[in-house]
Amino acid sequence: MSVSIEFRHYLSIAHLSAAALFASQCRALEATAVVTPFDSPGRRQHNAFAVSAVIMSTAFLEATVNELFADCAEDPPRPRVHAVASKGLLGRMWMRQVPRTAAYSILEKYEIALELNASPSMDRGAWPYQDVKLLIELRNALIHFEPEMITGSGGTLPPQVHKFEKRLKGKFEENPLTGAGNPFYPDKLLGAGCAEWSVRSAVAFADDFFEKLGIVAPYECARSIYLSI
Repeated sequence: MSVSIEFRHYLSIAHLSAAALFASQCRALEATAVVTPFDSPGRRQHNAFAVSAVIMSTAFLEATVNELFADCAEDPPRPRVHAVASKGLLGRMWMRQVPRTAAYSILEKYEIALELNASPSMDRGAWPYQDVKLLIELRNALIHFEPEMITGSGGTLPPQVHKFEKRLKGKFEENPLTGAGNPFYPDKLLGAGCAEWSVRSAVAFADDFFEKLGIVAPYECARSIYLSI
């Protein structure tokens, strides 16, 4: 007689844990508040933590909605998913590759889930939707990075205002470990303030989604552990 054992892995909480960890490590490094050369070990670590928090916060969002659709389609023994009113419809659409493929953005996946479930839609013009839209744009800019000529302050030419400076400046504290003349993007942007904003925005967006869907968020049990920032 043979016995088969099935395993089902979920990475959304692991991604959230990583994002929160990177944000806290970034904050710890800033506690020294000393401007250091960019190629120093401390600055390299600091930059890695800030960038990773942005990336993993976005990965958490995509994994979360993908796991929901996959559970609706494959019906594992997870009572939480059975509370989704249109669970069968979400599952059938997922099996038809909607919104399973890369043709659908992260935000579209969440919106489609709510629409299929006849749940209230998210407010596209308000927080946290707008901040998560910016978070995803920032993640994409970092992942698909293209070098740009950016004029900082202190020179003979007037400083340029980058698109991320126009849209993100003032949402969080700037990186204190960079020089005053450095441009906002990416130097002053990528710090503990941005890292913590990434985590908070992603979780607030997911909270709003699950409240509208009418089920408990899968990360609820880990909220007190990972979301102390």
